Amino acid sequence: MQQVATEAGVAAGTIYRYFKDKNELILELRKDVLAQVAAHLLADHQQGTLEQRFKRIWLRMHHFGKQRSPTNLSYEQYAHLPESNTEEIRALEFTLFAPLHQLFEEGKAAGVMQPLNSRALYALSMEPAMTLARTIRRGLIQYENHEIELVCDLCWKSILLPTQSTH
Repeated sequence: MQQVATEAGVAAGTIYRYFKDKNELILELRKDVLAQVAAHLLADHQQGTLEQRFKRIWLRMHHFGKQRSPTNLSYEQYAHLPESNTEEIRALEFTLFAPLHQLFEEGKAAGVMQPLNSRALYALSMEPAMTLARTIRRGLIQYENHEIELVCDLCWKSILLPTQSTH
């Protein structure tokens, strides 16, 4: 807390006027970072077809994950804190990322997406965007743009209902 106070240019006691302890401060920071991430990823979320919307969000997620921005690095740090996995944070995430949930629900209602829980659809199709981005950011591998677009397309196809019998 002293380091935070020093960085903010205030006395340590001042911070305790707004936050009861370090965990509450971290929780509020987590909420702010989540809101920033959601606003960035979900801008224009209603424009275009389901596929266009999905791919735009996927590519933004991937691009965001490659950056070494303070918001991205904070997001990763907070995501791994035990205090971050509370009912309050899960409810906030659900609210902030509701447009993504709605996209999956629309796809299921239209009969084009697998009838899975939205969280499962997210895990299958969106998490690879962040995983690839993290490997790129860490310098473990490099991809060409056409390869990233191919992965995005494969992620989209992974949640679609088959249009023809595979037998």
